[in-house]
Amino acid sequence: MKANWSEIERQVAHGETFKVMNRGKPSVRIIPAAPRKILKWDDFLGTAIRTKGKTGEETIDYGKGSRCC
Repeated sequence: MKANWSEIERQVAHGETFKVMNRGKPSVRIIPAAPRKILKWDDFLGTAIRTKGKTGEETIDYGKGSRCC
């Protein structure tokens, strides 16, 4: 692998997957990295939590909503 890494890297970048064997048993898979996902949040200010006059603890508790304990 070390001698051919640039070729392996090129193939993986084009979607190829490699299974690395250790004494005849698979030990590692080399797969293409997932593309970064871009968060699309059109109205982030409209959905933000109103914090004016609240402590940090109150804001966190409010943000947890029904997910808390």
